[in-house]
Amino acid sequence: MSKINTQKIIAPIMKFVNMRGIIALKDGMLAILPLTVVGSLFLIVGQLPFEGLNQAIAGVFGSDWTEPFMQVYSGTFAIMGLISCFSIGYSYAKNSGVEPLPAGVLALSSFFILLKSSYVPEKGEAIADAIGKVWFGGQGIIGAILIGLAAGSIYTVFIKKHIVIKMPEQVPQAIAKQFEAMIPAFVIFLLSMIVYIVAKLATGGGTFIEMIYDVIQVPLQGLTGSLYGAIGIAFFISFLWWFGVHGQSVVNGVVTALLLSNLDANKALLAADKLSVSQGAHIVTQQFLDSFLILSGSGITFGVVVAMLFAAKSKQYKALGKVAAFPAIFNVNEPVVFGFPIVMNPVMFLPFVLVPVLAALIVYMAIAVGFMQPFAGVTLPWSTPAIISGFMVAGWQGAVIQIVILAMSAFVYFPFVKFQDNIAYNNELKNEE
Repeated sequence: MSKINTQKIIAPIMKFVNMRGIIALKDGMLAILPLTVVGSLFLIVGQLPFEGLNQAIAGVFGSDWTEPFMQVYSGTFAIMGLISCFSIGYSYAKNSGVEPLPAGVLALSSFFILLKSSYVPEKGEAIADAIGKVWFGGQGIIGAILIGLAAGSIYTVFIKKHIVIKMPEQVPQAIAKQFEAMIPAFVIFLLSMIVYIVAKLATGGGTFIEMIYDVIQVPLQGLTGSLYGAIGIAFFISFLWWFGVHGQSVVNGVVTALLLSNLDANKALLAADKLSVSQGAHIVTQQFLDSFLILSGSGITFGVVVAMLFAAKSKQYKALGKVAAFPAIFNVNEPVVFGFPIVMNPVMFLPFVLVPVLAALIVYMAIAVGFMQPFAGVTLPWSTPAIISGFMVAGWQGAVIQIVILAMSAFVYFPFVKFQDNIAYNNELKNEE
C-alpha cells in the first residue's frame, strides 16, 4: 500500500478519533466501569443459578436474603445511564479546557427535565413525583449520551465565547464560576423544555429518552447484537490497529454503551429466569468483546508469541517472544504490535484481521447453538487472563471456547510468522557474513 493511499485512510480516521465528542464519550463511559464491574458481582450473588444453594442459604438467612445484594446492583449497574450523562458532559468541558463540574451538573439536570415526572405502573393510576428507574440504566443510556454531549458542548461554547455573567475580581473564584454557568444553564434548560414539549407532542405523551430508545437504541442494539455486528466489532479493532490507531479504544467508545445495554437486558432476563436466545437474550455483550475478542491483546496475537517462542530461528524474534510472553498473559500486546511489527506490515494484515473475526464466529455460534449461555453475569476488566476470564463469565464452557480460540490463533498466525522470521534470519546471516 502506497504512502499516499495510507495517509488518505488514516487522516479521516484520526479526525474522527480526535473529535471532542468522541473523546468525551470514551472518557465518560470509563467513569461507569467500577459500577458495571463491581455491581455485576453483587448481581451474581443475588441471582445464583443454583436452586438448591439458594434454598439452603434462604433456610439460614430468610427468603429475602438476596435483597441487599440487589440493592447494591440497583445503585450501581442499574444507574449507568444516569452517571454516564453526568460524566460525558463533565468530560466534554474538561477536554475543552473549561470548568467541567457545572457541565456535568447541567447535563444531569437536563436528563431529569426530559424524563416523565410521574410513574404509571402496569396496574393502577399514575404516581406523581415518581420516575421509572428503568431509564436510569441501559435502557436510557443512548438518550443520556446525547444529552451529556449536547449539554457539554453548549456550556463549552458559552464559556469559550465569554457569554457569561462576570463577577468582580473580589468575588471568590468558586462563586464566580457558578455565576458564569447561569446563562448557559438558562439556555440548556430552555432547550430541554422545548425538546420535552416537542417529544411529548410527537409521541402522544412520551419523552425524548423513550423516543430515542425506540427509534435509535433498539435498532442499534439489534445491529451490534447480530452476527454482522460481532464480525464488524472484531474487524474494526484490528483494522484500525494495523494503521497504528488504538482500535480497541475507538471501537469501545462507539459500542460500549450498546453492549452494556445488551448486558442490562440480559440481566433482566436472568432475574426473570428467561435467559436464553429463544427468549430474546443478546449474544453480543461487553463480555463478548473483553473476554473473547482481545485474548492476549487486539488481534488475538497469542499465535504470534507462541510461534516466536517455539519456532523462531532469528535472534530478533526469539528475543521478542520472551519479552512479549508475560504481557500477553494480561492481554497487552503492544510489544508485538509495534515490535514485530504488525502495524503497517502487509504480511501480517490478513491474519491480524482474520483471527478475531474467526473468534467472533466461534463465540457467536457457541452461544447460538446453546453450548454457552448468553452473558448476564460478572463483567471483568479486559486485562483478566485467558481461561480465568472465560471460566468466570461463562463457566467451563467459556474456558473451553477460549482454548479453542487460542489454538486457532496459533494455527493461523504460524505460517505468516515463519515467513517473517525467515526474512529476519536470512538478514542476520548476511550481516554476520
